[in-house]
Amino acid sequence: MSDSAIIIAELTASVGEAPARAAAATNWLLDQRIIQPNDRPDPLWRPSRYIPGPAATAAVRDTHDSNGPVGDGIDILDQRQVHDPGGNYTPPTCPNCTTQLDEDAHITLVQHWLAQTEPFVTCENCATSALLGDWTGQWAIHVASVAVHFNNWPPLGDAFLLGLSDHLGPRCRLIQKRI
Repeated sequence: MSDSAIIIAELTASVGEAPARAAAATNWLLDQRIIQPNDRPDPLWRPSRYIPGPAATAAVRDTHDSNGPVGDGIDILDQRQVHDPGGNYTPPTCPNCTTQLDEDAHITLVQHWLAQTEPFVTCENCATSALLGDWTGQWAIHVASVAVHFNNWPPLGDAFLLGLSDHLGPRCRLIQKRI
């Protein structure tokens, strides 16, 4: 289990579309040599199917230590699930006025999202109505059918994130997970 993860979750992919989008992202990451297959998976040390590839530093914002590993495993998920920030959870804020959503209301809305469809939320302060995934916050929770988890990686670069979103889909959200 990792100490942290950077999760890129794409919110528009249906359950049926998720495998193809995950495959497209995987192929792009492999072609860019950002990831490579994990030839020696270990349930305690490196359980992920993929590990950083020879060009992994091209994905990070700042080259932190060119002599050391970039991070641990990479998990590419294609099943509908909740993606959460772990112990750093805070409810998201309105995309218009930054009023924070009530925590209990947010959890209830996420449960609805997981069971059915993504709900619209109306801000109590400014009356803006937006899909729950458009309420912002790096420590928020999202439901997605396709996501990429970078375990114990440093911050990812903006150009890399744009390239990855080209393969995942148009509504990618970044979640910082701390365990």
